[in-house]
Amino acid sequence: MIRTLILLSTIFPLLFFHACAQRGPFVSSEGGFSIDLPGMPGEEKNAAEARLGGKKLGWRTEKALFTVSYVDKPGASVEDAERTVSASADGFIAAIPKTGEVKARNKISLHGHPGVEVKVQEKDGFTVVTQYYLANQRLYCIVAMWTAGPNDDYVRSTLDSFQVINVDRR
Repeated sequence: MIRTLILLSTIFPLLFFHACAQRGPFVSSEGGFSIDLPGMPGEEKNAAEARLGGKKLGWRTEKALFTVSYVDKPGASVEDAERTVSASADGFIAAIPKTGEVKARNKISLHGHPGVEVKVQEKDGFTVVTQYYLANQRLYCIVAMWTAGPNDDYVRSTLDSFQVINVDRR
């Protein structure tokens, strides 16, 4: 239980931001994405993404915790995209505590943009799914954390609702 609290406070410091019960979508024209989540997210100002010029936003619903973060990767070519998302997933996997087990690591895509999804199961019953996409020189990271079971479909539909908008910012 202590391990879970440490994980929650490390990965999701936005726990105190509770979104209202109605579903989104939330649209970030600055971030260039939309996702079916309610209300205004909290922003983690001290996140690594913020230090690199990006943002990390978080929501807590009654069923799960979600974050969407992004950072620009100037000069990243289409050819670099798969390597970039793969390296991001590898970094996430390397940081998983010993209490977590990688259940899946799959290539995914979002309207032709390459991605990687990693699913981790914690011994205390929490499931963490992290998705990485690179769309026109912007790296997106979408994270969901919840207690596995009855909320699986809700979380999957929320993750599947993520869309990149206005990706051509040149």
